[in-house]
Amino acid sequence: MVDLSETDSGNARLVILNNRLYVKGFYGGINTRTQAAMAAVYGALLTSTEPLPDIDFVIQTSDAGSGSHPRFALDREEGQRNLWLMPDFGFFSWPEPGVGAYSEVRSKALEYEHSLGLRLDNHLNVLHDSWENKTQKLFWRGAPMVEVRHDLLRASKDQSWADVKELNWGAVNQDEDERKQNNGDLRTPAEHCQYAFLAQVEGWAYSGRLKYLQQCRSVIVAHPLRYIQHYHHLFNVRDDDPDQNMVEVPLPLEENLAEVMEGLIDPRNVEKVRRIADNSWKMMREGYISPAANDCYYRYALRAYASVQTFQPSLEGKAVPYESFVLMGTTQWDPH
Repeated sequence: MVDLSETDSGNARLVILNNRLYVKGFYGGINTRTQAAMAAVYGALLTSTEPLPDIDFVIQTSDAGSGSHPRFALDREEGQRNLWLMPDFGFFSWPEPGVGAYSEVRSKALEYEHSLGLRLDNHLNVLHDSWENKTQKLFWRGAPMVEVRHDLLRASKDQSWADVKELNWGAVNQDEDERKQNNGDLRTPAEHCQYAFLAQVEGWAYSGRLKYLQQCRSVIVAHPLRYIQHYHHLFNVRDDDPDQNMVEVPLPLEENLAEVMEGLIDPRNVEKVRRIADNSWKMMREGYISPAANDCYYRYALRAYASVQTFQPSLEGKAVPYESFVLMGTTQWDPH
């Protein structure tokens, strides 16, 4: 079964044996996604206070999880029960768009919140909030590659509550005049924290920016998400629930977003809206998507996978220690 999964769009095959990580196969993928996912597995193994079970498994790092055989994927749709979910590569690092290491994103977002007036005690309780210094608008930048993103652009056009624009990635990398002309208005993850409301819309599959948005003490405004990540079951979009941590807008956004945003910026609702932002901060940033929580999830998922594995993993074939793979970038080389 693992052999079939490896040859069916797998990006890497890994083995944990005697609490050490080995690479049996590496097939690349988009940019450095696969390497980042492998590094995250290694980190979860190194920081475990108890040995992990022996396990032989495949990871897939394409935008949308696929395949008919079990493997760990970045996301899945509702009916894809054969896919096991892992934290996406960006929870380690996403260098290509200039985002960088997850730990660095977290620290810079916190610094930005501090610049807006956020003060915390040693137990991370809020002494002073940053909310009153945030721009009370919905913010989004991105490439309108799919209909739901075009829907967002239409819904927010000429609206006083919106700072939503198409991002031309080609213009981002040109000269300053080109950036201004073609809307290369790129913002860092930390700079998103300037805004009280942050839009989350999917792309070709799931959108990898959500975890970065959740580093801010802001309200996430999303449409019903089609693609499921490993922590999406923790979202609470119930409007009458004091534990609500996200706002969900029905599709199409062109028909529904304005009414939702007008309610969110209504001064009569400020206490509720600030509570949603606080719930998101506490439950997500300081809870379930913290680096420690990601490692914990990995260990739990790997143990669960091992519990239904019906064979004893081995190092037969071309398996090499992960540490050697990191240096050589391959599983095969001529000694020299």
